[in-house]
Amino acid sequence: MLAITLPGLYLGFSLGQCDWFGGWVDEPTVSMQVQSGQPVLAASLLSGNWGPFTLREKVGQGGFGEVYRAFDTTLQREVALKLLLPHGQDEDAEARALLREARAIAKVRHPNVVPIYGVDRHEGRVGFWSDFVNGKTLSAIVAADGPFGAREAALIGVDLCKAVGAVHAAGLLHRDIKSGNAMRESGGRILLMDFGLTEASDAAHHHSGTPVYMAPELIAGEPASVSSDIYALGILLFHLLTAKYPVDGNTFDAIRVAHEAGARQTLLDIRPDLPQPLAHVVETAAHADPAKRYKTAGQMISALTDAAGLGPVTLENLGQIPAKSASWRKPAWGIAGVLVAVLAIVSESPQVRSLVLPNKTIPLAAVQDDYQKARDLLDHYYRPQALETAIPLLEKIVAKDPKFAPGFADLGRANVMQLIQQRDTKYIEPARQASLQALSLKPDLASAHVTMGILYLQTAKNDLAAQELDEAVKLDQYNAAAYAALGDLYYRQGRRDQAEPALQKAGNVAPDDWGILQQLGDYYLDTGKVDKAAEQYQKAADLVPDNARAQNNLGIVYRMKNRFSEAKSAFQKACALEPTFTHYRNLGRVLLEEGNYSEAEKMFNESIRLRPDHYRAWGFLANVYQGRGVEKGKVAATYQKAISLTDELRKQTPSAYILADVGAYYAALGNERQSVPLLRQAATLAPDKPEVLYEVATGYERLHKRDEALVWLDHAMTLGISPQFLERIPELSALRADARYRAIVNKLR
Repeated sequence: MLAITLPGLYLGFSLGQCDWFGGWVDEPTVSMQVQSGQPVLAASLLSGNWGPFTLREKVGQGGFGEVYRAFDTTLQREVALKLLLPHGQDEDAEARALLREARAIAKVRHPNVVPIYGVDRHEGRVGFWSDFVNGKTLSAIVAADGPFGAREAALIGVDLCKAVGAVHAAGLLHRDIKSGNAMRESGGRILLMDFGLTEASDAAHHHSGTPVYMAPELIAGEPASVSSDIYALGILLFHLLTAKYPVDGNTFDAIRVAHEAGARQTLLDIRPDLPQPLAHVVETAAHADPAKRYKTAGQMISALTDAAGLGPVTLENLGQIPAKSASWRKPAWGIAGVLVAVLAIVSESPQVRSLVLPNKTIPLAAVQDDYQKARDLLDHYYRPQALETAIPLLEKIVAKDPKFAPGFADLGRANVMQLIQQRDTKYIEPARQASLQALSLKPDLASAHVTMGILYLQTAKNDLAAQELDEAVKLDQYNAAAYAALGDLYYRQGRRDQAEPALQKAGNVAPDDWGILQQLGDYYLDTGKVDKAAEQYQKAADLVPDNARAQNNLGIVYRMKNRFSEAKSAFQKACALEPTFTHYRNLGRVLLEEGNYSEAEKMFNESIRLRPDHYRAWGFLANVYQGRGVEKGKVAATYQKAISLTDELRKQTPSAYILADVGAYYAALGNERQSVPLLRQAATLAPDKPEVLYEVATGYERLHKRDEALVWLDHAMTLGISPQFLERIPELSALRADARYRAIVNKLR
């Protein structure tokens, strides 16, 4: 089935059934303006680019346009890109109107609304892009598993009402609410998507939607309104509870005739087992008379909450939750009945988090010893194999004691720490699931909110990170980890005036926490305050002399200060304490920069042996081969290997450091077309990080673009890269002979 429309400002899509947006399980979205013939369709963009986006896969198509899984080359992240099809005669006027509409959508910011990142026009096509969400539409879930139970449907209804309320608060209407335009994200969050928004004042001009979800007054030609969105919410809940609709029909005429004939089923006709108060809420929302519906989404939330008893779950009222009947719904989670059903729908909204079971902060006696060991491993996570040992131990603990919220929180924390240290995206989902489970059991567990906030930071979802970290601070004003993570967030957002105070507050709350000292040192290093960074790293090393990471950090600042012998000594200590791929790689880098190619090659090969899938050691090894004059084919193959290993990292955890590295690798291969955009992006994302700008300058020098290389090297030196350090880099020998370089050095003296 293909959704069809003619001129209008509708921004929705009816998509093919897939795991993330839309679904042809629902009735198609159509337009009441269709008179005859087919819509005017532009050529599909089955491959190639649209502006700065690389199109990777078409995931849906309808009369309004096409949806692609795309890669944003500017911010180095995967997005859902919707390209609208022109339908009118005056395409420029239509494009301007569509741009206004999409920009209006972007005003809606809510945890249950898929956020719109941006809107633009390229190659005659208007498009807007949003988060690429993993999950299933509610229509797909109903088609696969049958109708929902009463309580679960009510929970979903509350979240969708919140989303619609946010839309209305922005002065907009959705105009195509249906089960195919709502999704359960993996992890449980309910999301509203595929907007057909228009301002209320303009609603009379265009009527588009899905016939079975459209209010009778819309079918009769009246303008869309808040009330017609409420009606669609009622129909959506009716569908979730029955897999049917109160009035059937695929066309406006069929629906109109059914309304006029009074051919309408009630919810209790189909589901007599449902609680009568819940059925009354659904019938009120979907009443044929607009005057008898709820006036606002907030009123509907209140009615749903009262009707379904959505207060905190206790042992006393647990038995009152209606169990899912096998005749109505196949089990979605397999075991443990309604308890698992309640926990499995954990959302990131406060409403769902209020559904808590009695929880414990002390584990069962049978696992207390194991839990103490796990906590000790987390507290000393810098020791070799500490996290690798802690994670399976925590998994065993929560398997034996599935109501122990702190155990799940610590499991999430351990996985996030591994994500940060190993830069391996396989830890993202376990961290997320464990933290969400902790919060389903104990919503006020600040540590789990901190872990979720850090996870969102690492995956470039800053809005969600802020929400989680703010909640953590509200719950625990002495949570040093929350303040440290907020400092990181503020820094990423360019809020320098708030970043350093937040980090310093974290240090004041926990003065003996070497990790916070290290983070403050990282901040100073990133901002070019190398001496301050060295001071913090030294404090951390003094606190924990057996900490290889503290030694490694000291090596980094010694290297930047041109104290190469001390840098080598620190990295050698780090390797002795913890022989990891990172420590061998950093030792190899110092040797490379000294021109000691043979010893550097040994270190990089050892790093690769320990972690063959990490890109950076391969990139440095290619530098060694190039410096030694190894045959060009081997050099090129090694750079290509490094580039290929960044693909997943660039999608999951976009970083200026990675962009600068990859841009420099392409430059070494002489590939200016691929290199220059990456170098520019890195410099744009990190204009005040000297290490990034140094790599950018190196990339331009490799491309024989001396003017650009000198510009960025000037910035890097102003921010803290020393001339003495640059004197040790063999690759920059020709640049150092340039009179303009000497002028930059003299300016700094």
